[in-house]
Amino acid sequence: MKINMKILLVCNAGMSTGIMKMKLEQEAKTRGLDASVDAIPMVELGDNLEGTSVILLGPQIRFALDDIKKQAEGIPVMAIAAQDFGMMNAKKVLDEALKEI
Repeated sequence: MKINMKILLVCNAGMSTGIMKMKLEQEAKTRGLDASVDAIPMVELGDNLEGTSVILLGPQIRFALDDIKKQAEGIPVMAIAAQDFGMMNAKKVLDEALKEI
């Protein structure tokens, strides 16, 4: 079964998530998942919600979790654990994202 999903990776300015974006795309590809990952700054969230399966927050903006959940219109929202982000543990992050979907 092919799952087509869109993952939004949200951080402060869209910079620090670039490596995680690539690692998540690679992990999804390894698993045979049809997934796109977009890394965006928090201010662009509203423009990118359409078709989104799950929203992942970088640890530096976990303070905004409740606000983003309100803005997300029912899309699952999850903050990436600082340790998983720091270690760029895309396998664990993708596992947790799939549980949210």
